[in-house]
Amino acid sequence: MTRKDIARVVSEKTGLSRRDSEAVVVALFAAMRESLLQGDSITVRGFGTFGLKYQRARKGRLIRTGKEIPIPPRVRVYFEPSPHLQAAVSERKDLLERFAQK
Repeated sequence: MTRKDIARVVSEKTGLSRRDSEAVVVALFAAMRESLLQGDSITVRGFGTFGLKYQRARKGRLIRTGKEIPIPPRVRVYFEPSPHLQAAVSERKDLLERFAQK
């Protein structure tokens, strides 16, 4: 699903114009981005939590040469689904069959 698809669904469910719906979606994602860039987490009840995690520096290895290389520390974005969302996905047996085929 793309940003335009989300805007279309918002338009259909709220009665807003497509242009207004897209503006709402763009503003929502911009607000989420800014919040994460400030170091805050975002919790949407019934959906999940977006946040940041520190990943320590570690040693990696080049596959071709076997040479060890340092991997610097970084901050990663994560998403943790809410128990309600996870339960809803788990109940869908058709999803299990669909993704098991890959």
